[in-house]
Amino acid sequence: MLKHIHFKNNYLITDWDINYDMGFNDTVTVQCADQFTVLSNQLINAVTPSAEATGTRINTVLNFAEINYQGARSIDTGSSTLGAFSIDQDTNCLNYLQQVNTSEQGYLFMSAAGTLTFKGRSSVLNPVSGATFNGDGTGLPFSSLINQYGDELLYNYISTQSPAGAVQVTSNATSIAQYQSQQYSLLDLLNSTTAEVAALGNYLLGRYQNPILRFNGLSSQLSAMTTAQQNIALSLDLTSVCTVVKNFVTGTPSSDSQTLIVSGVNHTITPGNHVVSYTFESTDGNQYLTLDDAIFGLLDTGLLSF
Repeated sequence: MLKHIHFKNNYLITDWDINYDMGFNDTVTVQCADQFTVLSNQLINAVTPSAEATGTRINTVLNFAEINYQGARSIDTGSSTLGAFSIDQDTNCLNYLQQVNTSEQGYLFMSAAGTLTFKGRSSVLNPVSGATFNGDGTGLPFSSLINQYGDELLYNYISTQSPAGAVQVTSNATSIAQYQSQQYSLLDLLNSTTAEVAALGNYLLGRYQNPILRFNGLSSQLSAMTTAQQNIALSLDLTSVCTVVKNFVTGTPSSDSQTLIVSGVNHTITPGNHVVSYTFESTDGNQYLTLDDAIFGLLDTGLLSF
């Protein structure tokens, strides 16, 4: 029988592989997983929850008697309201939580400390960078930078739907004329009204109707950093916001700077070598009205987010 053993920082050891050889060079390989492995193996009983905010719905599900989630959690309220739509018997818990997150267009993840974390989409509107990668010596150094410019994130005809009503379609004629119709569908949303479903489609259209050059990953050698820089690099977690600056030897402009959201962190550690690789997703390039903000808090100068 598989036994889950609590690891030091709230991760789970799911397997011990012990290997022996004739030279007595015995080795142990430890397989670890985060708490998502527990949620992915839990099923929800049939129920019809009340209409509630996305963060409240996540807490509601985690508190169901058949789930009884016991790990640490940090759950935002979220910006969307979910309808009182029935959940079928034996619905996979993790799949349903991801469905809630899709309806919010937020971020659901396990933090580096093993905390189940949910952040609403408004948490990264008009973001402030907490770290800067720059190859000119003024920021955290990096050894490689990955770029993306293509139709991977080009959507100009978007269909959205929830049990609240009919499919809502939003599109951009100018983008379609230039790039042809690039379709994207989200037809299993949980948003409470068709107005909110349509607003979500417009939000996605605003982000993805035109292709942009994206920095979507970089690698950095920790030995090339000072201790202070290492502390910053190692503190970056999923949804951390950072700035990446690419400098050019010739041409105009002399540099390209992008504000990005960390979507993945990978450590490759061997004797004498430690490389940290990050993957990124773009922040929303639109600037939204933010109450009490000195720049984005002025009427007629920003966009209201849904």
